[in-house]
Amino acid sequence: MSFAGGAILKVLPAFVAASANLTPDPSGIGYYDEELFLKVLRTGYVGARPLSPVMPYSFYGNMSDDDLKAIFAYLRTVTPVRHRVDNSLPPTYCKLCRQIHGAGDQN
Repeated sequence: MSFAGGAILKVLPAFVAASANLTPDPSGIGYYDEELFLKVLRTGYVGARPLSPVMPYSFYGNMSDDDLKAIFAYLRTVTPVRHRVDNSLPPTYCKLCRQIHGAGDQN
């Protein structure tokens, strides 16, 4: 389950989210290319959908393009894990990671 997401991140009671699946599986960021990866970390948006304010994208957004490209290249080498995590859906129990997160019941 390395890099497969589902860990509950809580900054304040109002901001709770599960970490995203960063593996190259289609349920993770398998559809990302390098350009999209950099854009998401620079803007905090995946298309029109904002990332949760719990996610530390602003920290990574200040890194150089070369550093972000190196992170993306590394993430392409990790083992793909099918693990759907969707913070826009109601939290449900996930038998894979044993956490409660959006789309948990779809795993």
